[in-house]
Amino acid sequence: MAMSRLGVILAQSAVHLREHRYLLNQAFLFTYQRSGVKVRRNHCCGMKVVPSRAEHLSALKGEEFDVLVIGGGAVGCGCAVDAACRGLKTALIEAEDFASGSSSRTSKLIDGSGSYLGTALREKDVEQLYIMLQMMSERVTMLKNAPHLNRIQPMIMPIYSFFQMPCTWLGLKVYDWISAASNIRGSHIISREATMYEFPLLKTDGLRGGVVYYDTQVDDARMCVALVMTAVALGANVCNHMEVTEIMPQEGCCRVVSVKDKISGEKFYIQSKAVINATGSSTDAIRQMDKEGTPPILLPTLGTQVSLPRYFGSGHYGLLSPALKSDDLTVYMVPFENHMVLGIREVELDEVSGRGSPTPDPDDVDCLLEAAKRRMNPCVELGRCHVLSAWTAIKASVSCPTDKENEDDKRGSPLNSFMIELSADGLITLAGGRWSSYRVMAADAVDLAIKSCGLCDDHVTSSWTQDLKLDGAESWCCMLPLEFVQDYGVPMDVAQHISDSYGYNGHALFSQAPDLKKRLHPSFPYIEAEIQYAMRNEYACTLVDIIARRLRIAFMDAAATLHMLPRILKIMAAEKGWEEEQQQKQMQAAQEFLVRQMGLGSIVQPRSTSKSKPKKKASSEGCCCRAAVRKGARSYSMEITAKGISSPLLGLGR
Repeated sequence: MAMSRLGVILAQSAVHLREHRYLLNQAFLFTYQRSGVKVRRNHCCGMKVVPSRAEHLSALKGEEFDVLVIGGGAVGCGCAVDAACRGLKTALIEAEDFASGSSSRTSKLIDGSGSYLGTALREKDVEQLYIMLQMMSERVTMLKNAPHLNRIQPMIMPIYSFFQMPCTWLGLKVYDWISAASNIRGSHIISREATMYEFPLLKTDGLRGGVVYYDTQVDDARMCVALVMTAVALGANVCNHMEVTEIMPQEGCCRVVSVKDKISGEKFYIQSKAVINATGSSTDAIRQMDKEGTPPILLPTLGTQVSLPRYFGSGHYGLLSPALKSDDLTVYMVPFENHMVLGIREVELDEVSGRGSPTPDPDDVDCLLEAAKRRMNPCVELGRCHVLSAWTAIKASVSCPTDKENEDDKRGSPLNSFMIELSADGLITLAGGRWSSYRVMAADAVDLAIKSCGLCDDHVTSSWTQDLKLDGAESWCCMLPLEFVQDYGVPMDVAQHISDSYGYNGHALFSQAPDLKKRLHPSFPYIEAEIQYAMRNEYACTLVDIIARRLRIAFMDAAATLHMLPRILKIMAAEKGWEEEQQQKQMQAAQEFLVRQMGLGSIVQPRSTSKSKPKKKASSEGCCCRAAVRKGARSYSMEITAKGISSPLLGLGR
């Protein structure tokens, strides 16, 4: 069975590209002919007009849909894109904001570390090889379809054992060989000096060198927004802050879903032939609405991550350090938004209660910091005072559903990949998975919807999202930041940020707000125009939507976000016409978000905006152990500069 699946992947990779593009164009043509909602763009002036939230609400109230997707995370947005791409009349609703769950709280890596390979070899499980090949194939697809939001991320594994070096290198070479054309770049060994050049704070005692492998970094929340806007461009109706209150079966293959608009408080019904439940940690809650007493399938775990200043790591490379002992943590550090994301401390949860991720536990943060500190030199100080933000994410693994009603009974072992379930009343539940499988999961779910509800008709019956450029990716190139600098007179760091976050839509962003180019904070490249663009073109409704999902500032520096709130609120209030009372509610909700979900106050201490006296220079006493290492790293740097070549750790870019 597993070998046949491997054969399917190889067969799919051999399909002629021209045939894919032809069928994809036919799907687009059919969609735009059928859809009453379109995106109108003028590339000459950079203007972009999308349907308003009110227009989407009107369509949701008065039209019947082929597919209704509940859940605006990676999988749910992927389902909306896939269904709309086939010409199905599609709706997408989300109880909070798009990517408000674990889809915006990932490690920022697609996960190509070879963990699947190690499990396959250790447990002799061919299924793991199939998952690994699928993941690597999807990684290439994400790089191709959204190059501005996905980029090659080199990772270093420091080696402290003489025998560990060849074993690790050999394992990753097998990984390279199996992945074949889906591999981004080949792994290789680097010297001790090269390792210290990128990570000067690493523990030097016994360091032999490092092994470099290549993963893909994804801007998860922005990727989700790009999927939403792509679905809108294909004719889908979308709405965030729309809570499901009841699911009612109708005669035939039609369902009626009762919803509540959390912005206005209005309640109404949505009719759809097929309903897909892609709600992540709320999966069991929606299944209970479909049929009371349905046994749970979620096996949730809670992961804690923190943001650190960039100087704790490398500006180009990430770090992966496997667990040193059975009770130790596997630690990774990934450069993201000019900061370092450190993870991960995972604990099991008995159940998922309420909406939103739990407040980060200071003990879990301390455990994570201690694990990272053990990888660093003894003279390096790392504590809560260095944490800029801390957050948690619920990883919703799934088990096979059982008929056991006793809560004390075991619910089964977790599945390796994802699960699709079709209930007796026709609810399609899509659970498990990750960013590396969202597109495949979406295609399988829409296939099941077409089959179970007879939606094929004259629509495209196969998924062609493999060659679909996402919103902002069309016409994008690596020289786009320079184009922004020349056309709009913005600094290079701002231009680079806009290119990385919005792609070619950056032209629309600058054109719609030519007078809003001021920075929101002197230490960050975020500008005022992004606030207006997010409200007009990305359905940002609240202050939290802006700071957490449209900008990533809340995850990078909670204290700096607190100082930016009044300025962001002023721009939003002017755009939306908020009265003083509404502004106070928005400010209170944003502050509560920073305290409850970003660790402000309990872990991250607010900083004063007033200028403080310069601190005395720390004594170098006790750091003599670093002198030889620093000298060696400097010599290595001078050597590669004198030769006029780039370091093996530099110039990797995208």
